[in-house]
Amino acid sequence: MTRFVLAVPRCVALVVLVAAGFAYGYLLVVAATLVIPYPLVLSGQFRLTALARRLARAWAGADLPEPVRSPPPAPHRRADGWYVHGDTVFRSPRVPAFLLTLDHHAKDPTLGREWAWLMLTPVTGAVPILVPPALIAAGGFLLASPPWPPAWSVPVAAVAVVAAFLLAPGALRAYGLWAGVLLGNGEPPRTAVGRWVTRASAATWRTAGLAGLSLAAFGGLLLNLLTAAVSWGGLLPYTLPATRSVVELYRRHVRRWTGADLPAPYRPYPPPPSPGEDGNYRVGRVLYTDVVAAVQGQRPGWLLGDPATWRDQLWALGSLVLAPLSFVPAVLVGFGFYALFCQPLTWASWAVPIGLSTGYWVTPFYLWFGFEHVGLVGSWLPDWASMPLGLAMALLGLGLAGPLMRLRLAWDRLLLTPTAAAVLASRVAHLATTRADAVDVQAAELRRIERDLHDGAQARLIAVGLGLAAVARLMETDPARARLVLAQAQETSAAALAELRDLVRGIHPPVLAERGLGDAIRAIALDTPLPVDVDVDLPGRLDAPVESAAYFVTCEALTNAARCAAHISVSLSYRDGVLQVVVADDGPGGADPAAGTGLRGVQRRLATFDGTLTLHSPPGGPTVVTMEIPCASSSPKTSTS
Repeated sequence: MTRFVLAVPRCVALVVLVAAGFAYGYLLVVAATLVIPYPLVLSGQFRLTALARRLARAWAGADLPEPVRSPPPAPHRRADGWYVHGDTVFRSPRVPAFLLTLDHHAKDPTLGREWAWLMLTPVTGAVPILVPPALIAAGGFLLASPPWPPAWSVPVAAVAVVAAFLLAPGALRAYGLWAGVLLGNGEPPRTAVGRWVTRASAATWRTAGLAGLSLAAFGGLLLNLLTAAVSWGGLLPYTLPATRSVVELYRRHVRRWTGADLPAPYRPYPPPPSPGEDGNYRVGRVLYTDVVAAVQGQRPGWLLGDPATWRDQLWALGSLVLAPLSFVPAVLVGFGFYALFCQPLTWASWAVPIGLSTGYWVTPFYLWFGFEHVGLVGSWLPDWASMPLGLAMALLGLGLAGPLMRLRLAWDRLLLTPTAAAVLASRVAHLATTRADAVDVQAAELRRIERDLHDGAQARLIAVGLGLAAVARLMETDPARARLVLAQAQETSAAALAELRDLVRGIHPPVLAERGLGDAIRAIALDTPLPVDVDVDLPGRLDAPVESAAYFVTCEALTNAARCAAHISVSLSYRDGVLQVVVADDGPGGADPAAGTGLRGVQRRLATFDGTLTLHSPPGGPTVVTMEIPCASSSPKTSTS
């Protein structure tokens, strides 16, 4: 009971404190303009906000630690007795000390939040704590001058007073949550309402930003229509890429702001045409003698024949409807909060000087007053009604932001993502490319094995056979010479066996088949002449083709790193059906797959498994090669069947 009784006077005290802070905020603005009294007036802000923190902790249960403020640094005194600040010297320490104090306060991040608390709390955090005193005042007004019979006024006034005491503790807690936003660590309160406001605010402005980009794409559509009308379509291949570039920018912002992925559905540029029997290059019905001109001649057919080009235009046309809808939340929030809800914040800065000089005092709710004069709102509504109406408009805008963002994403997915036919065509093209690469890699591997067998083990085995034939001839005539030839044959056979073992390791290392990928990589690290750190986080054995591919791409990456690095680290992990291999070194960087460092071969081997290679190698290093291979058991690429 005591908590409910004390809550109302505490609300009144906090309202008085908030009003004093609001007035003091304007005093700070004046002091900052005059500069000289600013540090002195700023010390009053420290005391006022410190009192606000103590009361919020004691009465509202807010967790508001006192900020740790270091004192301003002392001015530096030179050996000649003068004091220096920047490039200027002073005879007395007073001026440099004052300038250092200003610099010190300018770098204090808590000052801006405290001043924002002084100016914003009257129209934000003070609204809940105004409710209990307002209910009690309304009850007293009903008793003093009842607008209806006293038999009704007394119970209504009693209900208002009781409601004031019941609502007061909750109002204090709401005030404490707001105080924690600016007087705490500056973060929004960790509540469901705070999280909703944060998400809705982001959706409001991001939806407006996406609407602006879609209008830019609509401008590109108008340019294309004008070009088609003027040039009969002849210049369209030169203006259509403008819309495509805006749409690509839109896709990037959608991915960064919403996390939704809108993959580009565009067809790849066709390969250069092959020369015909007459040496000319045919593109459609046109023959070109120069391959560069032929490649340029493919551009109109590539753009105009791509269905995604026309889907972009249709999507841009939809911005005529979606863009105005997407701007609605931002308009409601901006107009409701800034134009209506925050009129008192901007009133004193211009109305007070006018009132002091002319004697004409403009109402703080000047925009509402203007609406009354033009007939947009009824004059029977009080001016202060603009504040709750502005809050309602802002909340309505926040509530509409999420649904409108989902509506916009649905429209984007309908027209900006690849169709099923485009996905299938892209998949077929990718499979054809990777299949050709796999065939080339396999053929090259077979040629390597044949060359190694022919030049190495086969030649040594022939030498062993010839040596044994010589031993058979010399056994009876020259036994000593026969023993010498036999020893040479044994050495040759041992060398042939070692070469065969190396060849087998190059095809599929035994340690990989017996111990798995992790131990195979550790074995490579032990054979590398540089220190190599290996970190393995694998759930178990993977499919044999995946392990083989990962093993050989890691060997290639280690070979590249060992050429110019002093230390190498290898990390293997498996997350969400993807095997990730990261090879990092402290070399000079500047690696480029186009420079013939073996990374092209790594990319081709990974592409067979739908894998990817990401290279980060700035000049000066370090170089980080990230290789990922999808290896879920359901993947047809990695199936062992």
